[in-house]
Formats: sequence, structure tokens, C-alpha cells
Amino acid sequence: MTVSSEYSLEHLISKRAAGRKKIHFATALTEGAPHGYIPHKEPLYMSGGMPNVGFFPVDSISVGVADYPFQKQFELTHSNGSLEALSKDLKKLDVQAESTKKVEIAKIGTDKNLIDIRQGLQYSHWNGMEQLLEFTKDFITRTHPPAHSDWSTILTTGAGDGILKCMDSVLDKDDVVLMEEFTFTPSLMMIRETGATGVPIKLKVSSDSEGIDLEYLTDLLENWETLKPGLKKPKALYTIPTGQNPTGLTQSLEFRKKIYALAEKYDFIIIEDDPYGYLTLPPFKQPEGTQSLDEFLTVDEYIKDHLTPSYLEIDTSARVLRIETFSKLFAPGLRVGFIVGHKRLIDVIAAYSVIVTKFPSGVAQTVLQNVLFQKFGGVEGWLQWILKLRSAYIHRRNLLLHELTQASAYQKGLIDVIDPQAGMFVSVVLKFPEGTDVSEKITLLNWKFSAYGVSVVPGLNMAVDKEFSASRGNFYRLTFVPLNTDAEVIEGAKRFAAAVDDFFAKGLEF
Repeated sequence: MTVSSEYSLEHLISKRAAGRKKIHFATALTEGAPHGYIPHKEPLYMSGGMPNVGFFPVDSISVGVADYPFQKQFELTHSNGSLEALSKDLKKLDVQAESTKKVEIAKIGTDKNLIDIRQGLQYSHWNGMEQLLEFTKDFITRTHPPAHSDWSTILTTGAGDGILKCMDSVLDKDDVVLMEEFTFTPSLMMIRETGATGVPIKLKVSSDSEGIDLEYLTDLLENWETLKPGLKKPKALYTIPTGQNPTGLTQSLEFRKKIYALAEKYDFIIIEDDPYGYLTLPPFKQPEGTQSLDEFLTVDEYIKDHLTPSYLEIDTSARVLRIETFSKLFAPGLRVGFIVGHKRLIDVIAAYSVIVTKFPSGVAQTVLQNVLFQKFGGVEGWLQWILKLRSAYIHRRNLLLHELTQASAYQKGLIDVIDPQAGMFVSVVLKFPEGTDVSEKITLLNWKFSAYGVSVVPGLNMAVDKEFSASRGNFYRLTFVPLNTDAEVIEGAKRFAAAVDDFFAKGLEF
């Protein structure tokens, strides 16, 4: 579907972003040729400051790639005669019949899907390298096809860069962006950089919630002038709708449709930040020994029944900017992500890249693209890898929740545990007595956790406005992914629960 020509995004683009021009001193001649001009068939390019590949000291790059997460550790746990069966189970998940352990990157290659050193270590286009851009488009078409056809992608140096570029493209000084009251707080710095204001909207942090308090948001928008006098009407909504950071909550498709209807009615952009959305988690169940291999789905089953649809898929008026990253699926240090949105918005973001970041690291793009194609065989193989990650995440989540729900603190009703539907965060809600000064006790409890040897994040530390959210900040964010082993996940849960038990036993004192 093509977006109607009657609909314009120009009023939603920041004046600063709309005024930028993409200019380069070495741009080739394109118009105004004098009469009789005939281009030379074999021009010699002496205009750009691009060193010839012969000057590069790197002759080749070899990358060893694992077949599945924690491969060496996992093989050791199955070394009692069942490793052969394990290998067979894993091999059927691979797109290629034979696993390619090494990805070899040549100085000058011939495969159009790959990036060679000649390209990867050279200056590139600000949108990103053509091969990887094409992959992002194919990947989105397979997983989250937009509801309109006027879309494109642009590479970023990770999700943080993507957030900043989306904010810059939309927000001018004194504009307003709505935000979940507990969120990825670095986004606040990016909003302030534009001169805009972030306004928190209430979340329901509970096991039966989808995140945003829809009734609160609807009332806020309907009565904006009364409730927020002196502030402009919202220009955008920034949301982490799947495996939300820090709560772990996920918005259903029907819920997203209601939010989108509000965006159309009140004419604002939706900035969808989704670093965790591909790591979907089925309902918690008691773990049985080591990681199970029967959690794997086919790619078609995963997309059809388990992958929560993006706002892109209901975006009939081209008002969604989706931020993607390879940080949680490949590696954070890669610093590569991408943005999906209407071509006009992507063009505006590209003009920002020209001035500020240029293109993501050529080495990072080269390694990523060549692993995606040489090791995984493209989109389908990459989705197979995601399913392997997903299985490991499910196992770890189950370990953490099992240990927490078996603990004395849970059995006594001192805590409630939110079972996440995606991502890497588990919220544990503290059941303080009514009238408790939540902020004071959370601060004190932090010292208790430190003394017990477990590091967790208080929800209030991720509040847009701590005063606004004080009464709803009685939860902690736990994550099961940084730890080395299952034993550490279990021990972390035990320490957390024991600290809570001790704190309540001492009358909410240290």
C-alpha cells in the first residue's frame, strides 16, 4: 500500500532536520552539461580522498563463528555419551548442510552478497553499505512487513544512535515527546539535546499488564490543554513495546492498534525502540536439568505464532519509526543497527548522518554481513540463530523465575515476579505495606542487595520523573544474561530473595 499523496509528514519533521542539505565537495557533475559534451568512457577518479586498497595493511580477515550460544560449555554438559545426539539435533537447525566454522574475508572478493576488504575498509555511503542495507530490507520484509510500500532503512551505530537520530528528525525546541514513565533513561539526554521535553505516561507494572496505562494516556491526550497547560501537544511517543526496559512487559497487537489509533487521532509519530523483540519467551515453566533442545521452532512457526507484530505492520499513515539493533542478537560492541520508516523520514535522518556520524564502522559492517551470509546463509539462517538464542534465553529465564518463586520471600508474599514475554529483564515487585515511603526504602534496600553480593536496578532509577513515579517505583529489574553459568543465575536469585527476606524481617530497615 502506498501512502496517500494527500498525507504529508512535513509538519511532523523538525525544522532543524528539514533544513539540512546533503552536500559533498567531490559530487559528480549531473546537470547543466554544455552542448556537445560527451562523457569519457574510462575516467580516472582523482577527486575523492579514498586511498587505494593497495595501501591497506590488512590482507584478509578470518572470523571463527559458534554454532550455538555457550557452545563449549554446552558441549561439556553433554559429554557423557549424548554429544553425538546433540550435534544431530543442532545440525537440523542449520540452513547449510555443513557448518562453516570460519568466515574468510578476502581483500578483493567476487560474491555480490559479501563485503570484501576493498569495500569494508574504504569510505562508504552514509546510509550504510549496499549489501547490509539490502539484508535489513529483506529481514524486515520477512519479519515485520510495513503496512505501506513507501519505506526504507538506514544503518546506525547501534540503537542509541538510532534513538538520537529519530528524536532529531522529529523534535524541535519546546516540542513534546511522550515516554513510558520507566524507560531507557539515556533517551532523556537525547530528547534534551533537541531542546524538547519528555512527558512521562503511567505504566501498570504488574503480571496482567501490557505496559502503558491506556486509560491514563487517553485522558491525557483528550484533556491536554487542561492537564499540561503551557506545553505543546505531543509530537511523538517513544515506546519500547516488547520486553520493555526495565519492566519486561510486552504490548499485544490489539493493544498496539489502540495506541496507533491515538497516534492518528492526535497526529503524532511513534518511535518504536525494539532491541529485545525477537527474543520472545513462552510462559514460564519449571526447568528440567540443562537447556532443552526441544524448545526450537521452525522459522515459519516462530514468525506466525510467537513474534509479536511491530507497529510497522499497522502503520497505514507512515508515522512509525522503528529502531533495530544487532547488539542483543550479535554483539553490542559491533555498534551496528538500523532504522525503518517512511522514505522521507529516512532521507531526513540520512542528512543528519552526513553531518554527524557518517556511516557505521566498515569493519563492523563487513564482519556482520559476511557472517550473515557465509555462516548463516542470509535471512533464514539468521532467524535460525535467533531461535537458538531464544532457546538459551528461555532456559535462563526459567531458572531465574523458578528460584525466585521457590524462595521464602515469594512464599511469604513479600515479592511478586513478572513473567516476561520477551527480552532479558524480569521485574520483581516489592509488596511494601500501604503508606511506605517507597523511594526511601528502595534506597535503603539497595545497600542490602550490595551487602548480599547481588547487583540489580531499582525501577525508580529508570524513571523519567522520580516524583511522578514514586508510588509505582516499588520494583527491581533483574537480568539473566550477563552471568557466566546456570549456577550463577541460581545463586543471584537466591541472594536477591534472601536480602529481601532479611530486609522485611528487620522492619524494612538495613
